[in-house]
Amino acid sequence: MSCCKEKAMRTRTKKRLYGLYTILGFLLGIAILSGLVFQSVYSAQSYGQLINYLGLVRGTTQRLVKLELSGTPNDELIEYLDSILSNLESGEGEFGLDLVEDEDYLECLYTLQEQWEDLKADIRAYRLDPSFEHALLASSETYFDASNETVFTAEAYMHGELHRLLVVTGVLIAGIVLVWLLLFMLNFKRVLHLEGLNRDLNDKAGRDSLTHAYTLDRFKDVAQKLLEQRRGRQYAVFYMDFADFNYINDVFGYSWGDKILAQYASVLSEDMAEDEAFGRVNADNFVALRSYHTKEELYERQADVDRKITEFMLSSRDKHALVVRCGICCAEDVTEPLTIDSLIDRANYARKSVKAGTREGYCFYDEGIRLQLRAEKAIEHDMEAALRKHEFIVYYQPKVSPESDRITCSEALVRWRKPDGQMIQPGQFIPVFEKNHSIPLLDRYVFESVCIWLRRMLDEGKPALPVSVNVSCLQFYSSDFVKTYREIRDRYRIPRGLLEIEFTETILFDDWHVMNRTVKQLKDAGFICSIDDFGKGYSSLSTVKNLDIDVLKLDAVFFQDTGTLEKDRQLVAGIIHMVRQLGITTVAEGIETWEQVEFLRGIRCDLIQGYVYYKPMPQEEYEALLINESGEYGRDAGVRQPEGNAKRYLETCPAG
Repeated sequence: MSCCKEKAMRTRTKKRLYGLYTILGFLLGIAILSGLVFQSVYSAQSYGQLINYLGLVRGTTQRLVKLELSGTPNDELIEYLDSILSNLESGEGEFGLDLVEDEDYLECLYTLQEQWEDLKADIRAYRLDPSFEHALLASSETYFDASNETVFTAEAYMHGELHRLLVVTGVLIAGIVLVWLLLFMLNFKRVLHLEGLNRDLNDKAGRDSLTHAYTLDRFKDVAQKLLEQRRGRQYAVFYMDFADFNYINDVFGYSWGDKILAQYASVLSEDMAEDEAFGRVNADNFVALRSYHTKEELYERQADVDRKITEFMLSSRDKHALVVRCGICCAEDVTEPLTIDSLIDRANYARKSVKAGTREGYCFYDEGIRLQLRAEKAIEHDMEAALRKHEFIVYYQPKVSPESDRITCSEALVRWRKPDGQMIQPGQFIPVFEKNHSIPLLDRYVFESVCIWLRRMLDEGKPALPVSVNVSCLQFYSSDFVKTYREIRDRYRIPRGLLEIEFTETILFDDWHVMNRTVKQLKDAGFICSIDDFGKGYSSLSTVKNLDIDVLKLDAVFFQDTGTLEKDRQLVAGIIHMVRQLGITTVAEGIETWEQVEFLRGIRCDLIQGYVYYKPMPQEEYEALLINESGEYGRDAGVRQPEGNAKRYLETCPAG
């Protein structure tokens, strides 16, 4: 009996030791894996830095040669390149570049160093005798090929090393997984604990990583269940955001913006009761479901949350606070039974109508908003047929040169004329088109209408001036946007330089790379490119400088007080002066007084658009105006070019 007990004890001891060794092996594997991950990250950063500097050597050398050939030698660049190459060769230097022990790479680097010495010798020879120009160019090309080969070799080595680390890491992960499975089997009694962990993980998966609020989908699930289990409670859905939150990100940085969002979520979390929930939609947009007894209670709770976040922002170093806009939809105010999605939509609609609220920053969904929503639904229902039946008509608003007071070009605007003669203004239907993502169809409709009209004007020998058309941000994310517009233009044989594409500055914040690529494609296709509403958002002149645009339209907000405030005059004058230095045409829009015209004429603004000269007018009226002005000044009919400073933006376009 004692022998059996002793044997059982030995067995239990062995199992415990086995389990201990397994755990130690698991921990050791984790440690090794962590080391490999750290090494992978460090290697990727190191290799990336190395390749960046190799690319810098290549590009800077090309610039150095161009400077030499243009008669502006730069010895500092030579010293700079010497220091980089020295660091690459020795692995020691101010740039912190590691020496890569790879035979192919070292051979390329040695060749690159030799080519660099040859190039420097040719530079010295060229400085003494300009006839060495061809030799310098040839040496530059040879050096460029060598630098390319070095970059490619370094990249190949980097990929090989990272692949090796990836394979080792994968094998190690597989081993760790097997050990983990073994541990799980040996510790089956902990299954319940693991199930609890899984519930926590599922909860985390349904939460936003920054704010720890529910994701939108998770919020909908939780809120819908709460609505179905009402138990006699009244519920209201809130939709909240910060007015002009982009300002915080652009001026104070995204890290501060993230802190504000995280703090706001924290304050909301403290306000939530057990039978309530909140979530983050995206960016600075939040939703919440609250139970209540009175609407005053809802307002007071939200106001308390917003007061706390305002205090948090004002306690910061920058002491800048933003207004919270909030739309509230009470389930009792909705006659038909609605899902959480519908309630969120109505709360969001109330948020967009926040100015109509009885208290600043807050708006309850009510009958008036419901009627407006129904009107929008009617517009949405009719828009497809309206496009097909050509109910949308193009208006033109001239742009005038203040130097000659003559029309130089125009902007195409759209109006909706119903069959009964009712005229619907853009402010009523364009937001609906944008909301349901149909705005590209309307944009293309207007663009083609302009092309048809220009073609007729040219065929009939009438004056044809450039026309700008607006495009929405959705167009810029369409892969065939430029191709489609070019095909429409070419179908009607419109000469290059007669069509200008206008886009608002807000697109600049969405995706700079997409924006830059699309503008380049438009320019290559022969379109004039224009930033509209500059000053309405938060674009900077440095952004404009880096974008190859032709025209900058200054928003009317710049000119509202130019007659009374000297600092506004100086600001506008400074912007126009700097933009002119970049070869960009300036257009002042929304001008309504002759005092403003005189001011803009004095600071050499290129073009003026506004009621002071002309309101938007139907195509027939604008056409008659062009013909009349052409005859009045004794001009020949046909394509008329702008005069003075305003003609610069056409000169940048290739002839078509």
